[in-house]
Amino acid sequence: MKFTGLAKENIGWLKTIDRENSGVISSRIRLARNLKDYPFPGTATQAELTRCRDEVFKACDKISYFKGSRKINMEDCSDIDKSLLVERRIISHELAESVYAAGVIIDRREQLSIMINEEDHLRIQFISGGFNLEDSLEIISRIDDELSSELGFAYSGRWGYLTACPTNTGTGMRASCQLHLPGMGMINGIRGTMENINKMGMVVRGLYGEGTKVMGDMLQISNQVTLGISEQHITDSLLRVVKQVSSRESKIRRQIVQTDTSRIKDAVMRSKAVLSGAYKISFEEALKLISNIRFGIYMNIIDIEIRKLNDLMIKVQRAHIQEIYDKKMNPEERDIARAEIIKKIII
Repeated sequence: MKFTGLAKENIGWLKTIDRENSGVISSRIRLARNLKDYPFPGTATQAELTRCRDEVFKACDKISYFKGSRKINMEDCSDIDKSLLVERRIISHELAESVYAAGVIIDRREQLSIMINEEDHLRIQFISGGFNLEDSLEIISRIDDELSSELGFAYSGRWGYLTACPTNTGTGMRASCQLHLPGMGMINGIRGTMENINKMGMVVRGLYGEGTKVMGDMLQISNQVTLGISEQHITDSLLRVVKQVSSRESKIRRQIVQTDTSRIKDAVMRSKAVLSGAYKISFEEALKLISNIRFGIYMNIIDIEIRKLNDLMIKVQRAHIQEIYDKKMNPEERDIARAEIIKKIII
């Protein structure tokens, strides 16, 4: 396994706790870019993709943001290594399954990364803990400028940045926030909220992004349009929608506490009891119980460090469990191991 020890480490950006916006777990800006002198990955040869990857690696050596970063060729990774990177939100499922000469660059805090030769030559990503979209945009814009001067990106004066998929053309930017909405989850209001968000011109995705489902009352909201608008417009629009959703979530939480305090207290204490005493537990059940405990922390019902729950959200995943125990496991063995990991952190 290439990442021995990584599964036991906390993710740097998850240590940032946003007290004012407790429902916003993280903010992310991602840029799609392509090198002007190479075909898109879907039509390039293996030799061209390898040269492209080498050029990106060399360019990042000259940029201070990437000092001490890890450069990885995906063909050197095992399936578990790739799953681990997916679970830590560093790479996509598509890159994990790629048969091309693909790669990834990761900084020490796992906050800044570049996927190389996924759908586009570069997918530059910056993640912040909490509701920090504007700061994330400022940082990734500087990184984008520096990379552009070193590499030369495919750009059209009419269309903007050229990308493999037309839906990314223009700014090439996807801004997103990961939200925890336990109040809406308790009143079965998440589906209606998702429909309303879609009507506002945003896209709602599950825990791991596109094509995945909502679990543990967590979802991602991101922009849908990239062409004909500025990066600042995208950020401002997402800020507005997230604030509206967060405001509604806060209102629902207050109503639940005022009208049905015993219900939330019971849910929180039962969840803690199950997590503390279960012999085995599935990933989806664990996320739901962790969601209830987070709700209890928000409402001052229970006193547990939210960083512990952030840690748990990562370490109870399939690849992390197998890395921590350093062996392959069947589903039942993972459920047993997951319960052991939870007890060590919760109790």
